[in-house]
Amino acid sequence: MIVKFSNEYLEKLFSGEHLKGKPKYNDAVVIKFKKTVLILKNVENSLELKRFRGLNFEALKGTKKGLYSVRVDYSYRLEFKLENDAIYLSEIAVIEDMSNHYK
Repeated sequence: MIVKFSNEYLEKLFSGEHLKGKPKYNDAVVIKFKKTVLILKNVENSLELKRFRGLNFEALKGTKKGLYSVRVDYSYRLEFKLENDAIYLSEIAVIEDMSNHYK
């Protein structure tokens, strides 16, 4: 699966670039976030995400309809859109946000 970012902060966080100001997430959450994005990059399509039961892959409902989420850890969810790429015949995950699920 191809992974793109619509959230500039998360893109810099994943690539390891220096971020100004107080960090939004602690180091443990950042490590789990990077592992989750790597899993997204290494699967062929969204159907394979269901094999990873710990990710709890699901379509979101309500105001976030059209988005999907996977679990980063117990508190945080990674929210993304799924698009089809006609050139490479694969899915694209466009990462929108990482939210605190219980806040």
